[in-house]
Amino acid sequence: MSDGIPIVGIKDAKAILRKILGEIGKAESQGVFLWGPPGIGKSALVKQLAEEKKYNLVDLRLPLMDPVDLRGLPMISKEKQQAVWLPPDFLPDQKSDPGILFLDEINAASPAIQASAYQLILDRRVGTYKLPEGWIVIAAGNRISDRSVAYRLPTALANRFTHLSISPTIDEWTEWAWKNDIDPLIIAFLRFQPGILMGFNPRTNSTAFPSPRSWSFVSNLQGLRDEDLLLYSKTIHGTVGDAAKQQFISFLNYRDTLPDPNDILDGKPYDIPQEIDSLYVLMGGLIRSLIERPTDERITNIYNFIYQFEETQYSDFAVVVVKEMAIAFSSKNKINLLMQHQSYGKWISRHKDVLKHDY
Repeated sequence: MSDGIPIVGIKDAKAILRKILGEIGKAESQGVFLWGPPGIGKSALVKQLAEEKKYNLVDLRLPLMDPVDLRGLPMISKEKQQAVWLPPDFLPDQKSDPGILFLDEINAASPAIQASAYQLILDRRVGTYKLPEGWIVIAAGNRISDRSVAYRLPTALANRFTHLSISPTIDEWTEWAWKNDIDPLIIAFLRFQPGILMGFNPRTNSTAFPSPRSWSFVSNLQGLRDEDLLLYSKTIHGTVGDAAKQQFISFLNYRDTLPDPNDILDGKPYDIPQEIDSLYVLMGGLIRSLIERPTDERITNIYNFIYQFEETQYSDFAVVVVKEMAIAFSSKNKINLLMQHQSYGKWISRHKDVLKHDY
């Protein structure tokens, strides 16, 4: 539990949201409030779900709005001899297909702006505007304990939501990372040090801290790493903080002691690294190179590499590599290339007691 709210991973949160989306449009339909520290992936989760379900998505950042923005503007009706409210054009009209109205950072908005959203959330209407059937309200916000700008939700408003605290697992993040071409060295590092995926601590005054979002920013700096390692190190410091930076740079220092991943995959001679840190660095390069050119011979050779660790102190590492390959290939829709290969079947039959997979 987090602040009295159940903690769920990304996949479980999606399963809950899919079920609720099946009930959208009802007069008393329940909205969902996603809680979590900055950078955890709350907004990305909603966008992914909308894309998956092919729903419309209206994404509103309430802290950037004025109270009148939701209600609209008054206009004099000569026919009725009274003022009528014109709703904003960013809200879905009655002809809209099913969708999600996403109110991001709702509890960071001022009480006056929150008040403008109450009627829309509670009664699915604001003024004369009515939220169309087939639409659900999803809100997101940081916890008050996160030291972010956040106001407590009024009880009546909070009671209209199902509340979930989002905390992605390392498996969920690496699956997303392979799919989105995140730097394989970052993936390998966080596999080795999963506790650094999220390093937000509200009790400190750190401006930069590791999070799924900030690690994706670091991934964009690969070109700078090759040009100027010192400048790269400083930029990482400013992105994920000093402690995470130091550990990642130390991890990268093993690169110069490693064999070329393509030598291993192409069956050329190589020396096996002796440090576990080195092996994890090598893992990222091996999987990336194999995905780029997954021939039968190269798949056989990566298993030949893995088999060397079976009777050593690094036998667990072999299992990690196979599981990470499955995650990476699945994210690229290439999992059949592995599953149909005889080396994969041989490995599964020998390690089915430790290797659980659902690909």
